[in-house]
Amino acid sequence: MLELYDPKDEAAWLASFRFSVELRPRYCECDGLSHVSNTVYPEYLEFGRLQYFVAAGDPEPGPFAYAHVTAELQLRYTAACYYDEPLFIRSKLAQLGRASATMEQAMTGADGSLRALARVVVVRAIDGATVTWTDAQRAALERFEGGPLGG
Repeated sequence: MLELYDPKDEAAWLASFRFSVELRPRYCECDGLSHVSNTVYPEYLEFGRLQYFVAAGDPEPGPFAYAHVTAELQLRYTAACYYDEPLFIRSKLAQLGRASATMEQAMTGADGSLRALARVVVVRAIDGATVTWTDAQRAALERFEGGPLGG
């Protein structure tokens, strides 16, 4: 089972995120009981990742901020989400490799309750080819995270 923190330290782990974005589930994303479908959670996480990279400010031109593809997604559902409730997608980089990055994400309710957690590996790609992060991108991401990102 995916574990990104010691269960006794959930609050500290959640407090370690410097970025979050709010969203509200739409009716079409829910089942007949108004639960958000489990198939929608990866879309919410992707939205959070893309907004994270936009906020970090990519110093390089490209089709979108820090152009990348998802190589691996580990997702653990912890509680249901419901139609039209405020949700927050928290995102942070845990590791920055040569051409990849490992991100941790948490989905929380307005009260801070954990609904899902994820570890996502992305690979920088342009026109279908893997390319390395530039020095300027690495510096911008480390500045955004507030310190060095191991690789």
